[in-house]
Amino acid sequence: MNVKPCPGKYDYPEHTSDVYVQAYGSNLEEAFENAALGLTGVITDISLIRPEQTVVEIVEAEDIQMLLYKWLEAILIRLDADQMVFSEFKVKIEKEENNYILRATMRGEKFKQGYHTSGTQVKAVTLHDMEIEETSKEARVKVLLDI
Repeated sequence: MNVKPCPGKYDYPEHTSDVYVQAYGSNLEEAFENAALGLTGVITDISLIRPEQTVVEIVEAEDIQMLLYKWLEAILIRLDADQMVFSEFKVKIEKEENNYILRATMRGEKFKQGYHTSGTQVKAVTLHDMEIEETSKEARVKVLLDI
């Protein structure tokens, strides 16, 4: 697998058979945005994705770990169902009663064979070994992708 990390935003810690995406941000929302970029970077070259179309995604979950899982899964579903790839993500996370709600604006385009590079196919996002850390100054998330 040949993927390029983006220092300060995301990297790919070693794993024997699957792919870890580790993303950073000044807060949890930015870390979730960078995790989405890291996921996309496994699938294709982000620099080739033009932000021509805007898509809004809303995800709800009972806890922050499941929110990250559902967020990245929603991006995979957009790729599978609509052949959309994204190069820009803006995430807003709110806590309402017993739920977390993620509202995201994603910008990208339809995947074009021959123009966009085909990287590694991601079968699924997993909860296995998922890590989410947040302090008042920074956040880090780590998720394992099944390839």
